[in-house]
Amino acid sequence: MDCRYLLLSFALIISLIFAGCGAAVIGGAAYGGHKGATDERSIGTMMDDSIISTTVKTKMIGDEFVKARHIDVDVLNGVVYLIGVVESLSQKRMAADIARGVEGVRRVENQLLIGKTSVGQVLNDTILTSKIRTELLKDPDIRSTNIDVDTINNIITLTGIVKSQKEKDSALSIVQKVGGNRQIIDNLTIGN
Repeated sequence: MDCRYLLLSFALIISLIFAGCGAAVIGGAAYGGHKGATDERSIGTMMDDSIISTTVKTKMIGDEFVKARHIDVDVLNGVVYLIGVVESLSQKRMAADIARGVEGVRRVENQLLIGKTSVGQVLNDTILTSKIRTELLKDPDIRSTNIDVDTINNIITLTGIVKSQKEKDSALSIVQKVGGNRQIIDNLTIGN
């Protein structure tokens, strides 16, 4: 086993221990007590996914060519979803190559956009994401803690695991209502 992987695993376990019942923020995703209780994945799979996410993000931050600050890394069952904005096709390819090189990655879904984003656009995206999360929270039939919402340049991406097609349809309906005619990328999977 690679020493860095072992060290990263140890750091993850320590952060979870010190997090107690609160959420431990790992690789951009929050895993709290409620999420662990409602997530379709096993605790081991959730930890593996968190380690993969953290490792991918760390390697991207350490890379001089890939501008990782605008890249969100979500991982579900070993599948890495790269969401965000990069400046060039070369950066997009390099980000995917970095993710593919991490132990435990089964597949990479490279959904990175090429371009730039303004401060005003980031603010608009953040407000829209907050509105969507609020509406998802209001629906008692949606386990909203299992759904990650990202909005980048008015494109809304949902990533997560839902328990049924009905829950998925409900979540997408809410996003369509709140998001209006914006593009929606559906990375929701049913069950495990």
